[in-house]
Amino acid sequence: MPKSKLGVDVENNFSPQYIKIRGKAKIINEIKKVCKKSSEIFLAPDPDREGEAIAQHLSEILNSNGAVVKRALFYEITPEHVRQALANPTTINQNLVDAHKARRILDRIVGYYTSPILWKIIKRGLSAGRVQSVALRLICEREIEIENFIPTPYWTATAQFETQDNENFMAALYRIDGKPRKISSKEELNRLQGLFQKGTEFMVTSFRTTNPTRTPPPPFITSTLEQEASKRFSMSARKTMHIAQSLYEGISLPEGRIGVITYMRTDSIRVNADALNSLREFIADKYGEEYLNKEIRKFKDRKGAQAGHEAIRPTKIRLDPDGIKEHLTPDQYKIYRLIYNRYMASQMATACYRQKEVIASNAGVDFRADELKNVFPGYQILTGEVTERGTVPKVKVGDKVTMTEIEFEEKKTEPAPRYTEASLIKRLEENGIGRPSTYAHIIQTLFERRYVLKNAGRITPTELGRQVYKIIIPRFPNIFAVSFTARMEKEFDQIENGMKAWQSVVREFYDPFVVKLNDAKKEADKLKEEAVEKTDKKCPKCGQPMIIRWGKYGKFLACSGFPECKHSENLVVEKSNKKCPECDRDLITRHGRFGKFLACSGYPECRHTENVVYEVPCRNCGAEMIIISTKRGKIYKCKSCDFSSFYPPVDEKCPSCGKGMISKRGKNSCPDCDKPKKKKK
Repeated sequence: MPKSKLGVDVENNFSPQYIKIRGKAKIINEIKKVCKKSSEIFLAPDPDREGEAIAQHLSEILNSNGAVVKRALFYEITPEHVRQALANPTTINQNLVDAHKARRILDRIVGYYTSPILWKIIKRGLSAGRVQSVALRLICEREIEIENFIPTPYWTATAQFETQDNENFMAALYRIDGKPRKISSKEELNRLQGLFQKGTEFMVTSFRTTNPTRTPPPPFITSTLEQEASKRFSMSARKTMHIAQSLYEGISLPEGRIGVITYMRTDSIRVNADALNSLREFIADKYGEEYLNKEIRKFKDRKGAQAGHEAIRPTKIRLDPDGIKEHLTPDQYKIYRLIYNRYMASQMATACYRQKEVIASNAGVDFRADELKNVFPGYQILTGEVTERGTVPKVKVGDKVTMTEIEFEEKKTEPAPRYTEASLIKRLEENGIGRPSTYAHIIQTLFERRYVLKNAGRITPTELGRQVYKIIIPRFPNIFAVSFTARMEKEFDQIENGMKAWQSVVREFYDPFVVKLNDAKKEADKLKEEAVEKTDKKCPKCGQPMIIRWGKYGKFLACSGFPECKHSENLVVEKSNKKCPECDRDLITRHGRFGKFLACSGYPECRHTENVVYEVPCRNCGAEMIIISTKRGKIYKCKSCDFSSFYPPVDEKCPSCGKGMISKRGKNSCPDCDKPKKKKK
């Protein structure tokens, strides 16, 4: 759809206007040229709504050739499945095309009409998205919860007991007056401290042995893969999907190029019967029958899942991760191993444990100890998740045990934690917001707009993000509500299933939206005036008050007389320890399109600038290093020789060659001596 205008004819039943993507005309012409003399054309984009829309657009472009256009659907790129798809073609599913069209048009309407409100009040270049704004709302409201949270103190107690046979065990405070809880007040703490001391006798009131089991989780779907990669490897959802895409499209192996996983945008945990039978035979051969679940383990899809897709799994179970490791990048190996092990574990036997629990009581207070021992690892022999804890000696109900030590610890209640990418994706999925193909894009957009940032793995709204939240959400509370957005996803599903016309869904959304939009437009001038932050500083050029404004790189001071007076300056001045070589004034740190740089504090009279100098000298010649910011990240470049690196130099010499080293992925290495060895062909 065109960037310069809405691209939707609202008066003509929301008819969309599509244009060729800039720079893609050459590819389109090549496709038309190849297809010109063909009697049959097979279209095989991805098997989802967006893929179906691509197939439809291609079909419209190629229709003038008079060829028969067929739709080929495959969910794994292996020779046998591609052949099968070509042998059993179908037609383009218009319902899928319409579902994509409805989503695309609604997203365009919301973005095109609400974003200019933000431009007028804050600054140009901001955006408000139909789903993106809901995700921002969740993050901002969690931050407000944390800020408003008042911690409450409580106390826990851990004690050591000795049995009549002189065996010791540790137990934790479990119940008070029959209710499982912690110590909630100072008075109660003082009472228990006086009641329980060294030598106090307790009676064993409960002893039981149980045999809990652990069942393996189902194979991955998009959201669970993104969550697990975030937890295990701190990988962003976007990076995870990029790697999964490369595994799906194909890896060059000795027998040829082959896709090693099935289609990775799915919300179904279904696996076809043939693949399951092959998997079960493989497990029995590799681990033995005892490690194979007795029956085919079936997992139930959540309501609304697109069961036409399968779960994410290896296309060939014989291609184990370690066997093809040399053909994968380190990140591909991590993700493939995750998918492979999860899939294999799903049909393996449950893990069996033995758990002992003892409860010792005195004066209505119960202490509990438990012991967990693994009896049979089952699927955990593969995943390495076997857990064991605690020790419980042989006792029976009625036995006396003596408290030999007790320790009380004060703690405080904590607010709900900030979202990680994993927990945010889980929240979106649980509430029916977005689809497998959109989770990564939603989160990435928030980062790109600088509405949020990541700190120690947790997502925090920026000041800009909170400003956007404060403007957009009160004006469109229902449209950007979690429940409303989830309802819209169900509406798209109904279009896909042929139960609703796409135009009626768009109309139902559009009419109430326009009412709220017009109200917001009326408020825009007032909101802009309220949003202006005034300062006591006067403009050095014209004497008018300076105000705080938003720019591309954050807040800055600007003259309130703009556009007549265009004077501006940094809001916070970061002084350096250097002097300007031209006028001897202080050099200050400023922010530009390529990151930080040093500039003369006498600007605009003196316009001297220079790059920020890195604290470690060049590893080759010892000259100063400067930092240059690019789209690919920071580059550390020598001012004298041609040495440059994406990795920061460190003040440590290589023991082999004596040159300086760099910090690469948290480890110090030498660019010359630690070069990776070339793989043998």
